[in-house]
Amino acid sequence: MIRLAVMSDIDGINVLHTQLHIQHIGYRPDIFAPIEQPVFDSLMVPYIEMDGKDIIISENDGMIDGYAAVTVCDTSKGAGEILLFTFIEVNELCVAENAQGKGIGTALMDAVKEYAREKNAKFVELGVQAQNTEAQEFYKANGMFVKSYKMQFRIQ
Repeated sequence: MIRLAVMSDIDGINVLHTQLHIQHIGYRPDIFAPIEQPVFDSLMVPYIEMDGKDIIISENDGMIDGYAAVTVCDTSKGAGEILLFTFIEVNELCVAENAQGKGIGTALMDAVKEYAREKNAKFVELGVQAQNTEAQEFYKANGMFVKSYKMQFRIQ
């Protein structure tokens, strides 16, 4: 079942958030630090409590096996060089390791697209680590395309 998260889901979400964070550390140990559970709570709770943020979860047999943390954004803070529109940013998408390959990620992406339609958004966007080619292929298979590249130069 796909649905919006409520506060009682936070522990299940944080289990997956930990899994995702460990993956991020593996890709970029130079910028992602190991952190403790209370920090995760402070990161994920606002998605449930704040307007303009939500967590869409996949729940099967009473267990959360995937989630997408989303934010409703708009271009109103620009200097007028960009048309005004709303878009959805997927801040995180994670499927439990033991549930991958079962269509949960696609179901979550479909739910994100529907969420975007409900919010009258123009598009959905997200960031993905350059090394995470598996995720890039997943997103492309779900209709996403590369809109830009963000480059980085390491000083130290």
